Amino acid sequence: MSKDLGESMFKSCAQQLLTVSLLLASAATFAEESTETTPAISVSGSMTMATDYRFRGVSMSNRDPSVQGALNFTHKSGAYLSLWASNADVGAGGNVEADFFVGYILPITEKSFLDINYADVNYPGTIKEYHTDFSEFGVNYNHSDLMIGGDYFTAGVFYSPEFAFKSGTEIYLNTSYKFPVYKNIKLVSSLGYTKLEDNEQFAKAFGGDGQQDDYFDYKVGLGAEVLGLSSELVWIDNNIDSDANMMKGSVVFSLTKQF
Repeated sequence: MSKDLGESMFKSCAQQLLTVSLLLASAATFAEESTETTPAISVSGSMTMATDYRFRGVSMSNRDPSVQGALNFTHKSGAYLSLWASNADVGAGGNVEADFFVGYILPITEKSFLDINYADVNYPGTIKEYHTDFSEFGVNYNHSDLMIGGDYFTAGVFYSPEFAFKSGTEIYLNTSYKFPVYKNIKLVSSLGYTKLEDNEQFAKAFGGDGQQDDYFDYKVGLGAEVLGLSSELVWIDNNIDSDANMMKGSVVFSLTKQF
């Protein structure tokens, strides 16, 4: 998962959820004044097509194209449930990833909020002995118009008590920033850090020569809004010491439609 494109999913879902929450709260206030009934739950979603499915710098589709979808149910209180799915190839059989998230959007100011969530990541059809499924807890800070109008900043920390491939505890730190450079074009960037228990556990999850227990990932490129679609053209890479195809960096192009 959830993944550099998966991370984008987290952020785009969070942005959708905050917008919906604020609109519902405003509508609820107006409803109290006008005695009209406002629905307590709103539904939103997205569809993404990408040349690769990246999660924290690693290809989860073995560098093949990916189709991803998200469906979000948001209560006016800020609580939400999200369903997310994508084709995937993690080398353990199966070809699908299906995740669900529960969380709470906590507004801080009109332009910032915390997204507190729990993720359950599943790979149906994979060989059970590989233990590909895992769960993760996360807190993500989001802030728009932080330094200039139209920019967007995030910083998050995530923790899994038992990461994929039964590789022990995992901690992930991530920060991202995007800002406008010309009309509807933005520079997008992110930097992440993954830490596992030890070298042996790291090798279970990511392979390599057993000399690492952590790694960095990054993304840099351009994003644009075109004809109602969000597009990105980015370079994504990591410093995992492995020759595996899924660990190699690549250019990734994606198109996302929000609804």
